[in-house]
Amino acid sequence: MVLPILEWSLRIFGLFWMVGGVFALRQARYANVIDDALEALTYTKQNRLINRFLFIGSILTFCSGLGLLIMSRWVLLPQGLLIGSQLIYFTIQQQRRRQAQTEEEMIEAQVKPATINAFIVSVVVAIASVVSLILGLLR
Repeated sequence: MVLPILEWSLRIFGLFWMVGGVFALRQARYANVIDDALEALTYTKQNRLINRFLFIGSILTFCSGLGLLIMSRWVLLPQGLLIGSQLIYFTIQQQRRRQAQTEEEMIEAQVKPATINAFIVSVVVAIASVVSLILGLLR
């Protein structure tokens, strides 16, 4: 009884993650348009680090969701890359925060609580995926 519940929970979660990945991709594209407009108006180069990680994260989130939906063992690859990219992002932001010289730079380098929550969810889902692999649910 527990195995079907775990399987369908992961499938449904995968569907939601696919939708979330599409929305995040749209948000990343919109942020790039805004940065392009700001660069054109102010003639100053915008820091696109957050946009790049949002773009990468959206693609990996979509791929993870697809892997969960079809219950593929390959889901562990995008999940691992997603967690790795989030850890790299946290490290870069921590370095930027240490090097910040103004209050604005400090605020820009702060990791948002939603990003931390997304990381926690990614880790929990990855653990559930590993358990599913061990139990033979992932093919």
